Amino acid sequence: MTKKIIPKDIFILLAIMWAVFVIDVLLVGISLNQFGIRPRRLDGLFGMIFSPFLHGGIGHIVSNSIALLGTGILVRMAVGSKRARLVMLFSVIGSGIGTWLFAQAGVVVGASGLVYGLLGFLFGYAFFHPSIKSWAIAIVSLFLFGGAVLSILSFNPYISWAAHFWGFVSGVGTAYLIKRYFSPTEPETGTKLND
Repeated sequence: MTKKIIPKDIFILLAIMWAVFVIDVLLVGISLNQFGIRPRRLDGLFGMIFSPFLHGGIGHIVSNSIALLGTGILVRMAVGSKRARLVMLFSVIGSGIGTWLFAQAGVVVGASGLVYGLLGFLFGYAFFHPSIKSWAIAIVSLFLFGGAVLSILSFNPYISWAAHFWGFVSGVGTAYLIKRYFSPTEPETGTKLND
């Protein structure tokens, strides 16, 4: 039952995130967060790959884990596993590039860009693929994570608005690309997406 609802990819991402976090805590005197995104520095480009797996503390990783699990389930319900992977990939890339280009100085870590990408996708998908199902999922995501969406507008110096904003934008863009370039049928199940 959980196999059908909870995406295996999300479990893998969460397991890697938590393993990296535990290793980082155990490495006394060394912080893996140095491998996060360093805006507008060439050595910071690799952070786009590592940043989603790095977190600043227990509160940071717990909040991202809950949000990633919730949004991952909703995206899986909306478009199926194969397209959910595509959404996650484009969210990480879009958020990473936007953060690298526009964030303030420092090192940016965390899976928030991915989470916001998934949220942006859900709203974009409801807009570009209007159906009772897509709007119901978008409304559920707004109810569960609406506060997170509103935090895009806050400019806390310790929270990367760029990762959140560009993750959301990349999610909406991915929803548009799926409408434009992919058939409305999920290949792995053969079920109609717009029911």
